[in-house]
Amino acid sequence: MQNGVSRLFFLTCFLFFLCFGSNAQAQKTPKQERKSLRSGQLMVVITDGWDSLRGTLYCYSKQHRHWKLKFSNAVVVGSTGLGIGDGITSLPIHSGPVKKEGDKRSPAGIFTIGTAFGYADKKDALWIKNRYIKATDTLICVDDAHSTRYNTLINNNAATSDYNSFEYMHRKDDYYKWGLFINHNSNPAMPGDGSCIFMHIWENEHVGTVGCTAMQEENLLRVLHWINARKNPLLVQLPKAEYALLRQSYHLPAINFSEKKVTFINQKPGQVLHPGTF
Repeated sequence: MQNGVSRLFFLTCFLFFLCFGSNAQAQKTPKQERKSLRSGQLMVVITDGWDSLRGTLYCYSKQHRHWKLKFSNAVVVGSTGLGIGDGITSLPIHSGPVKKEGDKRSPAGIFTIGTAFGYADKKDALWIKNRYIKATDTLICVDDAHSTRYNTLINNNAATSDYNSFEYMHRKDDYYKWGLFINHNSNPAMPGDGSCIFMHIWENEHVGTVGCTAMQEENLLRVLHWINARKNPLLVQLPKAEYALLRQSYHLPAINFSEKKVTFINQKPGQVLHPGTF
């Protein structure tokens, strides 16, 4: 009888533990889904929808564990809008186009920032707090999906090349006078997922890019003066609705979309697309 009571007691305790443990695990799940980006600087680009070419860039610095807005300005993205890209994490986005080579969409997601570049000599760009590379006449970005150097900046060497398509980084215009390489589809680069994604100078506010994010030169210079590689800066680029759904899960700053939007300068629509992903 005593053995039977003991067995019943231990069985009851075991069932209680299973129930309590299961509930505790279920209670922890939402917190476990919250992702810390471990960044001290955040660039957030928001568009009205997947097919919008205009957007707003918000730049935040983390102060006392809270995001503080430093400045914002108008930008343009791909001429056909945004597409789900390959960033530092796979976001739970269940609708929207997927970024591919040649689709003229800028990547949506969360991305680290690569090297800064420009036409200036390195000695004249010491104020940039990221790695900087001068866009010489031989510097190229490979956009040939069949190349082993796909989506990388290299010096052009026709004798040892395995690529048939690339983009010159030193152009005859000022689009790449200053810029930042965005680490979309990197480490490793998957063939056909998109390449050569930058922040650079725009044509005007009416003309989308073919994959990059672009803005006025004065605004890009402000970004380059502010951004600091030691603070692990990240780019978050999303349509407004998707940003609102993911904001709390990734500890992203709250943005009041009802506030007056950043105004665009008054220029006539241009005809030439920005360079970028082809």
